[in-house]
Amino acid sequence: MELAPPNFLLQVEALERRLAENHRKMPEIKSKIRILRSGYNGEKTLKYYLDQIPVHKYHIFYGLRLPIGNTYFQIDALLLSQKLIIIIDAKNHSGMLRFEKKQMIHEYADNRDIYENPVAQVNRHEILLRHSFEYDKVPQIPIANLVTVCKPSTEIIINQEYQEAEQKVIRAYDLLRKVDELEEAHTGKKLNNKTVNQIINLLLSRHTPQKIDILNYFQVSEDELISGVQCPRCLNIPMDYIRSKWICPKCLLFSKEAFINGINDYFLLIKPSFTNHELRKFLNMPSSRTTASNIPKRTLPYTGIKRGRIYHQPTIPILTNHVFPPNNKH
Repeated sequence: MELAPPNFLLQVEALERRLAENHRKMPEIKSKIRILRSGYNGEKTLKYYLDQIPVHKYHIFYGLRLPIGNTYFQIDALLLSQKLIIIIDAKNHSGMLRFEKKQMIHEYADNRDIYENPVAQVNRHEILLRHSFEYDKVPQIPIANLVTVCKPSTEIIINQEYQEAEQKVIRAYDLLRKVDELEEAHTGKKLNNKTVNQIINLLLSRHTPQKIDILNYFQVSEDELISGVQCPRCLNIPMDYIRSKWICPKCLLFSKEAFINGINDYFLLIKPSFTNHELRKFLNMPSSRTTASNIPKRTLPYTGIKRGRIYHQPTIPILTNHVFPPNNKH
C-alpha cells in the first residue's frame, strides 16, 4: 500500500483555493494545512528510509486506518514479514521534544504544547491490532513498535527513568539499524507465505479511509466557495471559456483541460457525485452541452442516461498534462 497525501489534506487545500484570501476561516485553514502537511512530510521521510530495506524482507503499508469496535485507529507505517510485524509512528516536529511517561512536551520558538505520549499511543495501536487479529483468527505473530522522529534538527529529551522510550524513540536515519535489531531478536518464521498473503488481503480489505464533510468541519457554506475554473499556472479564478478553450484573463494561459482540477475540487469539497447541472454551476460552464462535452466520460464512472446521468468519483483523481500544477497560496 503506497504512501499518498491524506485526503483530509487534499480537502483543506482545495478549500483554501476556493475561498477569498480574507475569508474569516482562512487563518484556521492555513494552520490546519501546515499541521497536515508537516505530518505528511514526516511520513515521506519515513518512506525514504523504509524504501532502503530490501523489498523481499517486508510488505510495507502506509496510513492504514483500521476499524475496532465502533471506532478506528491509524498506523503511519506497518511492516509485515514471516517473522514479525513492526508498527511505526512518525513525528515531524521542529524544536524540542521531551518524552515523559504521561505526555510529550513540544517546545518551538516561544510555544509550548503538550501531546499524548506517542510511545503510549503506539503501544495502544499494537494492542488494538492484536485484538483485531484475534477477532479474525490470525495466527499469533510478534508485534514490535517504534516512534520515529523525522527531523534531524529536532532535539530529543527523554526522562532518565523512562527506559521504554529510550528503546523505542529513534531518529529516522537510524531506522534501518533498529529494524535489523528487531529481526535478529525474532529469528524464527512464524507465518508461511499463504498466511502472510491472507493478512495482506485482510489489512487492505479493512482499511477505511477517513471521510470528512469539509464544509461542515470549518462551518463554511457552499455559497461561499469561489466558482469557476482555476488557472493552473497563476491560480486565478475564473478562467474564460472561448472557442473550446479555457483562457486565463490574468496570465493569458490557454488550456483545454484546466477544468479537470475543478472536477477534483468538486469531489473533495461537495460530494462524490455530480449531475451535469451541478458541475455546470460549480465551474461556471456556459451551457449544459459545453459541460457534457468537457466531462471525461472514459475516466469517470457514471449511472443513468441522458438528463438523469450521474457521474461518480473515481478511485484515483483525474490527472492533467499541465506543466504548472496547482500550488497553494500560503
